[in-house]
Amino acid sequence: MHLLRTYLSVLSLTFLLMSGLCLAQALLPTRDAGRSVLLTGFAVAHPTQLIDIDDIAQGFPRELARRLEQGQQFSVRSTPELLSFNWQLNPPTPKMLAQVAETYKARYVISGDVRDAGIRIQPLMFGLWEKKIRALDVEIYVYDAQAGTLIERFKFTGSATGDVLVGKDYSFDGEAFRFTPFGKAIDDLIEQSAQAISARLIVRP
Repeated sequence: MHLLRTYLSVLSLTFLLMSGLCLAQALLPTRDAGRSVLLTGFAVAHPTQLIDIDDIAQGFPRELARRLEQGQQFSVRSTPELLSFNWQLNPPTPKMLAQVAETYKARYVISGDVRDAGIRIQPLMFGLWEKKIRALDVEIYVYDAQAGTLIERFKFTGSATGDVLVGKDYSFDGEAFRFTPFGKAIDDLIEQSAQAISARLIVRP
């Protein structure tokens, strides 16, 4: 009798666990091939402006990919390669997009260009003090690779003031990086771009 009760208890627990698993799976959004996204490496227009940053060309798209994946609406992959055959960020041809789509099994391809990260000094109080302002301008291109067309060109701009140098020893995705004024500005831009891209792609059939 004791063994029978134990057996029934195990069966009951198993049923509850399986029911919970099925419910959890039902609550997760479905990600099909039509929601597959490939993030490429970003071009950097002025590399000398970013010598204090831990590889923004790979760090920015890597963090963007992670946040797109967090929403569980897209299947996201990354490649360190630029969307280019010659390391210059020129508009890709439909043939190239089709080749990338086939290679990576992705419908959408996202590339980017870090346009500016320069520091501007603003004099204050008749030149007795000065304020450092560092802007970040990023352009992001979203392609429907299977159709060979540009869907959207986004422009994002952020800035930081004060101690605007970051430090090469700060990992791009680390807390110490985000704690710096310019690291926080970069992190905010990544979040903005993830939200804008998600909103743009989620409504596409």
